[in-house]
Amino acid sequence: MRSILSGLILPFSIFWLLIGIAAFFYFIKKNRISLRLFIISIIWLLTISTSFLPNFLVSHLEDLYNTFSVTNLIKNQKPVNILVLGAGYSDDERFPSINNLAEAALGRLCEGIRIHRLIPGSFIVTSASGYENEITQAEVTRQAAIVLGIDSLQIKMQKKPKNTRQEASEYKRLFGDTAKLILVTSAIHMPRAMKMFRKAGLNPLPAPTNHLIKKGKHKDFWFWLPAAGNIQKMESAVHEYVGLAWADVED
Repeated sequence: MRSILSGLILPFSIFWLLIGIAAFFYFIKKNRISLRLFIISIIWLLTISTSFLPNFLVSHLEDLYNTFSVTNLIKNQKPVNILVLGAGYSDDERFPSINNLAEAALGRLCEGIRIHRLIPGSFIVTSASGYENEITQAEVTRQAAIVLGIDSLQIKMQKKPKNTRQEASEYKRLFGDTAKLILVTSAIHMPRAMKMFRKAGLNPLPAPTNHLIKKGKHKDFWFWLPAAGNIQKMESAVHEYVGLAWADVED
């Protein structure tokens, strides 16, 4: 139900829906209504393809949690697990494990490794299931971590979860709450992930990465022009807001 809803209300889907309705009214000779809907659809396309609204919505989610600092663990006496949430992969045998990870998944793993190297004795926990009868994402991520220099004995796996809610419950089932948990996921996804883990009875330290909005001194003069990347940001933001709302509905 949630996947159907989120698909229907994605910004680009709304654009095509408006175009389709406009075409319907054109064919039944309701030209005035058709023209109005067509104009609305163009305004909507410009809204979602320029940076202003997408950047605002994404920043609202990404700015809720700061980049992880090891000072957050001062005086910590517990073992530390660094859970790297899944974010997509392939099982193409032509490629090494690093190349089989989706871009977001590789970014999450790199942040997990960065934190692991700052905390001696910590463990990386890879996560997520796979396609039927195929290698799991947790295993592909584990292989990539080993390629990137992590000792296999410092890697744990949870191979069953299919979504964030299941990743939280499976972590609780496998590891409990005795270790200090650091949660690594994309910055835009972090608010929803933290909600899921807290509902599972866990209190992780957030370690956001893969930020879509990066603020620096360099300003792109053409930032105001429509671009496909802005539509992707808008759809990512809508996906997360729908996920947050759905989590509240399921309470």
